[in-house]
Amino acid sequence: VANVSHELRTPLTTSKGYVETLLDGAIHEDKAVPFLQVVRTHADRLEKILEDLLILAKVETKTFSPKRERVLLGNVIEHAVELLKESAEKKGISIVRDEISSTLFVHGEQGYLEQVFVNLLDNAIKYGRQGGRIRVFVAERDQNEIQISVEDDGIGIPTEDLPRVFERFYRVDKGRSKELGGTGLGLSIVKHIVQAHCGKIWAESQPEKGSVFHFTLPKA
Repeated sequence: VANVSHELRTPLTTSKGYVETLLDGAIHEDKAVPFLQVVRTHADRLEKILEDLLILAKVETKTFSPKRERVLLGNVIEHAVELLKESAEKKGISIVRDEISSTLFVHGEQGYLEQVFVNLLDNAIKYGRQGGRIRVFVAERDQNEIQISVEDDGIGIPTEDLPRVFERFYRVDKGRSKELGGTGLGLSIVKHIVQAHCGKIWAESQPEKGSVFHFTLPKA
């Protein structure tokens, strides 16, 4: 509750200050539009935090049980990449997908699996370098399980921070995360969804060289 209160208070306080300035007369000045743009940015941030909190509240419960459907993995990855195409292009980042078999199916619920890829790709874009590259690749571990990896060549994560990156609200670089619009909940959501699909998730990283997030899913 303390973490949530802190995360919500900052955009609320900022928005309130700008609105009060507008009401005090600035609404008729040239700076009114930039002020309103700041308010909108913080409103978007609040909305994102609330959306993530609602998803996290759902996936953290012991009763959370995603459907066990046959899902074509290539389609899930393709849809997630398409959703984040614009964000990647703004930073000149290319998203490369190794060839994935058109007959590779996994067990799970498509919407939640897409959420996993969207969150991991979004992270890779945010902390990737300008003009960098993100790679998505798949390895079949055995007859029952596959391993999917999302690799970037960004700023990386210090070794001491790696064990904590899946904690709620944990940020390696708090200032940079807030500047980039991170809520500190994305990786925690990913962890719970993967575990609910009977998978495992872990990360490897080298500071200033990049990170790679691996997770496993049951084959269908």
